[in-house]
Amino acid sequence: MKMLTVFIPEEYIESLDLLVIENFFPNRSEAIRIAIRDLIHNENLFKDNLEKRKNNRDRKQLDKQKQDKKQE
Repeated sequence: MKMLTVFIPEEYIESLDLLVIENFFPNRSEAIRIAIRDLIHNENLFKDNLEKRKNNRDRKQLDKQKQDKKQE
């Protein structure tokens, strides 16, 4: 692993500390690692869903164009 230095608002740090105190995470670093992992995972899912919707829309447009040509 590599170390990364970031500036985080005090209120975020306080929230992180509460999560650690309540044993949701063993420490701040682990909480931040998991948050970054989940963000990346969710962004990738979002991008995949956008791509699927775009492909479906493109396919429907092509199908409609083929139908229109057949009717001519």
